[in-house]
Amino acid sequence: MKSVAVIGYGALGKILTSAIVNHLSDDYKVAGIYDIVLKDDFVQVSDIKIHVFSSFEELLNSEADIVVEIAGVEAVKNMASDILREGKDIVITSVGALADDLALKDIVDTAREYDRKVHVTSGAIGGLDIVSTIALMGNAVTSIESRKAPKSLNGAPYLDGVDLPEDEKVLAFEGSARDAILGFPKNTNVAVATGIASTGVNDVNVRVVSDPDVNGNTHCITIENEGAKALIEVTSKPDVKNPKSSVTEAWSVAALLKNLANPIQLF
Repeated sequence: MKSVAVIGYGALGKILTSAIVNHLSDDYKVAGIYDIVLKDDFVQVSDIKIHVFSSFEELLNSEADIVVEIAGVEAVKNMASDILREGKDIVITSVGALADDLALKDIVDTAREYDRKVHVTSGAIGGLDIVSTIALMGNAVTSIESRKAPKSLNGAPYLDGVDLPEDEKVLAFEGSARDAILGFPKNTNVAVATGIASTGVNDVNVRVVSDPDVNGNTHCITIENEGAKALIEVTSKPDVKNPKSSVTEAWSVAALLKNLANPIQLF
């Protein structure tokens, strides 16, 4: 039985915590939740009372074996290395933080020094196993196109306060995964994950398409070299409380935890 702590209790954090309680209770228990907006001593999930950490320090000193971040890029940058130093593994959902070379180096170096693991979830996409395989074969070219409704993209720094049209399909962005996460920090974590799994965040071509007619968030990854080609397309429904995120992001953490507990490891 492993113990899990969760950082972030927004819409996706609630889905994840419920999934652990209701679907993974044979292998995991929730040690507690940390979110600065929570003021009560506990939250109720199904018939279970889950402790709310009063501070990040309390989380660090807790019995948690694994800490799941589902709170945003700044949480990764500010907390990940400290979590690893305390001998805990970490699951990162805000993979966009790893597009920052200094943050990535610090996290990787700390994980190596303390013999810990950093798990990156697939989030709203899949197929990172075949992406990694083809990339390892060499000479791969990788791209990803994300198609979302205008309302899920509006407010992004790249748009500089200008709302996207509600009556036409437009190319909102094209460039590297590193530039994409800077311009669309809540929409392009999948691009950074694709870059990490394949040819690097500077070498993956990213297209962000605003489409008023889409019914969900669709991501299409293409990777090809002389020996193989893969096309991976995933459409997931946006969370009703946070249209910039997909519900599969939370469930991908639950699936990862399930896989870690399984004697048969899937890749």
